[in-house]
Amino acid sequence: MKFLLVPLFLASVAMAADMGMNIAGGAYNFGYHTGDAGGHSRVESGSAGNVAGSYSYIDANGDRRTVQYSAGPGGYQASGDVGVDRRTAAAAAALAAMAPKAPIPAAPVAAAPWYNPVSYAPANVLVGPGGYMAKW
Repeated sequence: MKFLLVPLFLASVAMAADMGMNIAGGAYNFGYHTGDAGGHSRVESGSAGNVAGSYSYIDANGDRRTVQYSAGPGGYQASGDVGVDRRTAAAAAALAAMAPKAPIPAAPVAAAPWYNPVSYAPANVLVGPGGYMAKW
């Protein structure tokens, strides 16, 4: 039995996290930091239907990503590292640079002016397919 408890104790010490929580009336705040290789941490506070906080972690490229957020009657809003990571953004930009580009359109050619022939005949004369005809 001792051999089973020792590995469990060592595993629980290795996974220990710094954690704190405080609740008073309708307000609260808490936070934690795991201390593992992922560097996970979170801090949050809230009262009267509004919440604000932040979290961070180490992404697959080894960069720390931190996001600040708030939530309330206006909805959830996040800021900080909410986009793709730097390595993915650089790879996407390199790929976009290699993509074929559409040809630049030539300048439009101005259309020749079109003139509408106007009849200068008096009002009582009609111009028909056979020439002039009188209108009385």
